[in-house]
Amino acid sequence: MDVYFSNYYDGGDSWDRMGWFCGNFENCFRKGVPQKSKMNYSEFISLLEKKGLPNSVFFCGSEDFLIEDCLQRITHTVDPATRDFNFDVYYGSQVDGGKIVDTASAYPMLAESRLVIVKEVNKLSGAGLEALAKYLERPSSTTRLVLIAEKITARNKSWTKIKSNTCFVEFKQLYDNQVMSWMKQYLRGRGYEITSDASILVHSRVGNNLRAIANELNKILLNLNGEKRIAAEDVQRVVGLSRTFSVFHLTDAIGNREIENALQIMSKMLDSGESHTGMLAMITRHFVSLLVIKGAVRQKKSDNEIAALAGIAPYFVKKNKTMAAKYSFRLFENVFVCLLETDLKLKTSQQPPKIALQTMLVQILQQD
Repeated sequence: MDVYFSNYYDGGDSWDRMGWFCGNFENCFRKGVPQKSKMNYSEFISLLEKKGLPNSVFFCGSEDFLIEDCLQRITHTVDPATRDFNFDVYYGSQVDGGKIVDTASAYPMLAESRLVIVKEVNKLSGAGLEALAKYLERPSSTTRLVLIAEKITARNKSWTKIKSNTCFVEFKQLYDNQVMSWMKQYLRGRGYEITSDASILVHSRVGNNLRAIANELNKILLNLNGEKRIAAEDVQRVVGLSRTFSVFHLTDAIGNREIENALQIMSKMLDSGESHTGMLAMITRHFVSLLVIKGAVRQKKSDNEIAALAGIAPYFVKKNKTMAAKYSFRLFENVFVCLLETDLKLKTSQQPPKIALQTMLVQILQQD
């Protein structure tokens, strides 16, 4: 491990590097700065709004909520008067490639273009994929073809041709550090705002499932009584977080290195249905905040400056400075390694999530 956190506090642009680290904690330990090679959801939405729907589009990935959002935007462009003649939806498991090609090759009726959507395109037969790949070499200029697959076989030559002749949009599940930004964007598009504490509570309860998050947010919006800003109290009232313990109690216990208290709170929260991935994300966020605070103290920043850098209210600065002082820079490094290892266990191991999280706490809080 060649990342030493004390190097992030030498003044100048070091705080910019710290900002990069906070937003890319996971990638920082894996392969360095991630390289962008495919269009993502936000880029496609921007393209759609500025230039319209490309001739041929390929949506690929497991984040079906974002895919459905794109499809709704696309289908709203179809003229209702000619929709029955110029809009077709197929499923790869129920149709052959020849039928798709015939439909896509047909001229639109009483309209400038037709829309053809093919879901589960990965379930087409080999011959069907070949036919589709051949069509995409010279697609109809009056057809907008949208292909959708959760995953594809990279070594299949037909997929290579299909990808190279379409606007390829990848829909990966969002990382923990992206979910709360997505919440804010989702609500902003509906004319609402959400406080940081409120977004933390939603994430800790629901995890990274965007559909579940959207459902909870929509429930909260129905109970705002005219307000345009979601606060932590609104989440507690609607989502059902009025319990003895919350994620804030847990992070306080961890920050103060109270191992027995932290284990007890974590156990009760998990038994009450808290998301294990959401919980890990909030613990990670808390340690990032404490690391920023420790660096700011070394730089002799004021409490107001510390609050702005750490993204917390000034009222909580004194408490968090006390917590940050309990961890050395070397200890912070070990903490983040432990957090990353636990993240990998939750995603790839057969170990029960509760055991993985409890083991993590013991490893973190028993370090000297």
